[in-house]
Amino acid sequence: MARFSQPRSAFGPEALAQLKPIFDDVWKELVSEGVFALLASYDENTRTRLAFKVLTFANADWTEIQMRQLLLRAFRNEAARIQRAKSLGPRVAAA
Repeated sequence: MARFSQPRSAFGPEALAQLKPIFDDVWKELVSEGVFALLASYDENTRTRLAFKVLTFANADWTEIQMRQLLLRAFRNEAARIQRAKSLGPRVAAA
């Protein structure tokens, strides 16, 4: 029997069908805002991280609205940190 270092969850087809629109809506909104243009890993890695966060929040019993808000905030904050670091440039490295 395989042992896992983290607890695992399973979602049925109905639950996944409810999570897909959340993922799609959040992805479209962040792309339209240009958030992913600021992220260095604008590729499948970003989509995978978003999908992982959706599943993590779904496992924590958040409502759809709460999940959308948390997902948007998390990726907007990440983009803001990257943008701030880029604007500070070499001054941060010198400090």
